Amino acid sequence: MLQTKELLEIPKIETERLILRKITAIDVNDIFEYASVPEVTTFVLWDTHKTKQDSFDFIKFAEGQFDNNISIILGIEIKSEKKLIGAIDLRNWKAIHKCGEVGYVISKTYWNKGYVSEAMKAVIKFGFKELHLHRIEAHCEEENIGSWKVMEKCGMKYEGTLREKVFIKERFRSMKMYSILNKEWEKL
Repeated sequence: MLQTKELLEIPKIETERLILRKITAIDVNDIFEYASVPEVTTFVLWDTHKTKQDSFDFIKFAEGQFDNNISIILGIEIKSEKKLIGAIDLRNWKAIHKCGEVGYVISKTYWNKGYVSEAMKAVIKFGFKELHLHRIEAHCEEENIGSWKVMEKCGMKYEGTLREKVFIKERFRSMKMYSILNKEWEKL
């Protein structure tokens, strides 16, 4: 029988420019800084943060997701600034199908600098090498060009568009689906 690795604590993953790590209460100002910008939250499932309490609630949510084996939510810290600039998560990593799903958000100040691609490649590697996943997938709205370009840069393949798949912020939205298999990742 296929087994996924048991994680007892949120991992810390280091890349050339980033540290992907547990989000804590000391990050509340950094989270609020990016999560309170409507342009940043256009394509995410959650609402724009109106107060720092919303950001504190997100920190508690992230802890609960890990404690309940639902999701690993990591803060994206830029090493040179020692600042949290976004978050990336790996959902459903404990599922019997050995298929995880990645999602991410990043401060507008850091768009188009390769940080999300760097974080995503690290999470994909972690998912395959440490969690022994078979498949990792991600999806984004059709209009979110930056997001699907990240997926392509990370070696993910476009599988199709799921028409009006999700209801977010008062309307149905079609989602582009991408994935990468462990055997494909090993060839990169």
